[in-house]
Amino acid sequence: MKPRMPLRACRWGVPILAVFALLVSARDASAQFGNILKKATDKAEKVQKAMAPMTLQEEREVGREVSAKFIGAYHLYPDSALTRYVNMVGSTVAAQSERKEISYHFAVLDSDMINAFSAPGGYVFITRGALALCEDESELAGVLAHEVGHIAGKHVIHIVERDKAMRAGVEEAQTHTPGSAYLENMSKKMLIKILDQGLAPGDEFDADQRGVRYAHAAGYPADGLARFLTKLDQATEQGGKSFWTRTHPPVPDRNARIGQTISAQHWEDTDRPKLAERFAAETKAVKPKA
Repeated sequence: MKPRMPLRACRWGVPILAVFALLVSARDASAQFGNILKKATDKAEKVQKAMAPMTLQEEREVGREVSAKFIGAYHLYPDSALTRYVNMVGSTVAAQSERKEISYHFAVLDSDMINAFSAPGGYVFITRGALALCEDESELAGVLAHEVGHIAGKHVIHIVERDKAMRAGVEEAQTHTPGSAYLENMSKKMLIKILDQGLAPGDEFDADQRGVRYAHAAGYPADGLARFLTKLDQATEQGGKSFWTRTHPPVPDRNARIGQTISAQHWEDTDRPKLAERFAAETKAVKPKA
C-alpha cells in the first residue's frame, strides 16, 4: 500500500508555485513599464528641448560656423584700416539695435560682387564691390544697418529653430558643439539659404525698416539705404554682379516702403551730413581708379 502524500502539500503546493509565478510576472511587467515610462519621459524632454528657442550660446556657435564658410568662400580683404573703419560705422548703427546682448563684428570680403551678408550671433560682412558702389558713409551705414536688422529680427535663427522643431525627438547629443555633424550640416544649409535662395520677402522688408530706424537713431540720414539700393538697381541693369536683386524683393517696392516709413515718422533729416569726404578717404583702396 503506497503512503499518501501529506494533505498540506497536496492542497498548497501548486497554488504556491502559481503565486510565485504571478509575482515574478508582475515584477517583470513593472520593470518593462518602468523602461517604457523612462523612454517616453526622455523623448518628451528631447522634444521640449528641440522646441525651445535657440540660446545665445547656440546662436554664437552657429554664427561662427556660417561666418567661417563665408570667409572660406570669399576670403577677407587684407586691409586692417578699412576693416576698422567698417567696424566703426557698423558698431555705431548696431548700438541702436534692440539686441543689446549681441557683440557685433564687421568684416570686408575680397569680392567684386555687390553683396552684404549677416550670420547669427552678430557677424556682418560686406564685399569690396558693395563698398565701391557706396558714395558716402550714410549709404554704408544703411547697408550695415539692414544686415544688423536681420540679426536683431532673428530671421536666420528662425530657420534653425524650424529645423530643430522638425527634428524633435531625434537623438541630437552635442548637436550644437563646435565641430559636431549637426552644426556642420546646419551651417551648410544656412549658407545655401543666405547666398543662393535668400530669405523670405517679409524678412527683407523687416530688415529694411529696422535698418532705417537704426541709421536715423545713429545720426545718419534715414534714406542712405534707399540711395544705395537705387544705385544697386542701376548697376545690375548694366550688368553688375549682385545676388541682392536676385534673392531680394524688387528695389522699387523696398524703396517705396522705406519712403513711407520716413514720411510717417516725419524724419526731416536730409540735411544731416552724409560724410562723403571721410568715406572717400577711408575706402579709397576699394574705389575703382579713374
